[in-house]
Amino acid sequence: MSHFPSYEEVQKVRETLRDVSFEHWVQDDLWSFNWWLLVAATVLPFVIWWRLVDKERFFELLAFGLICGMIACFLDVMGVDLLLWGYPDKLFHFIPPLMPADFVVIPVSGMLIYQYFSTWKSFGIASAILSAIFAYIIELLFSLLHMFELIHWKHTYSFIGFILMFLTVRLLMLGIKSKLPRGKSSEQL
Repeated sequence: MSHFPSYEEVQKVRETLRDVSFEHWVQDDLWSFNWWLLVAATVLPFVIWWRLVDKERFFELLAFGLICGMIACFLDVMGVDLLLWGYPDKLFHFIPPLMPADFVVIPVSGMLIYQYFSTWKSFGIASAILSAIFAYIIELLFSLLHMFELIHWKHTYSFIGFILMFLTVRLLMLGIKSKLPRGKSSEQL
């Protein structure tokens, strides 16, 4: 008869993992070149976005970005937990694996293509190009810098996932906008 771990046993392992993770972060990540790169990836996209965002569509664009961020974070945490990929370096040891990508780079990039490409065709092409950049250039660069590790995953899966995410969020946003009474602006989203 097999023994299933109790909740207390699972918590003990989680405590050990927390302590080991913190020690790794302090000794290996904090103040390193990769850590500063993560800081820049957290701050610079928002500065660029703030300068480029269409203030008349601010809340619509922000809603698009927030939905992208939630989906990216959920999928990232799930992928790390399932050991599909991993992040040797983190900005903060206690926050989801790649916060700068999940909450900043992916949403900000998505908001910009949503703002500038208004037809399905142009948005689809822009989504495919952005997805290719994320999957085949940025992920590869992060792999070379030992900031991203593929375990049971391929860049092509990410490429497809990014495209599906952007198209799905655009479809959702158009659905929400269609339910607003005529004459309502995106500020009232």
